Amino acid sequence: MRARQWLVFATFAATVVLLVSVAAQPLDRLGAVRSAAEGQDQGQVREFTIIGNNYAFSPASIQVNKNDLVKITFTAQDIPHSFTIEEYRIVKRASAGQTVTLEFRADQAGRFTYFCNLTQDPKCRDMKGILTVR
Repeated sequence: MRARQWLVFATFAATVVLLVSVAAQPLDRLGAVRSAAEGQDQGQVREFTIIGNNYAFSPASIQVNKNDLVKITFTAQDIPHSFTIEEYRIVKRASAGQTVTLEFRADQAGRFTYFCNLTQDPKCRDMKGILTVR
């Protein structure tokens, strides 16, 4: 009976050692296939403060890399303004003196206009800036 118990114990121990050694190997060395999410560069976190004042955005342009996580703190200083990027389906409104925050993944390369979409004052239509995603 002891020989049988020893055989079960030895088999169990060998299995544990094998599993631990496999788990310690890098994925590339095992030939594992990476998922699409792991294969993509997740980019950096890019933070910006944008002010809407006197019918203009400051800064009037920002640049990020594709797949960056973009965090924007937007403040409307003088009157209500919005921060809108149609291609990213972003529309954030801030009352005078109010700050709003937003974030999105810059997953589309190109040049995108950010603008104020409020219609209370015709000059709001002139508020434009450029987001460049490289």
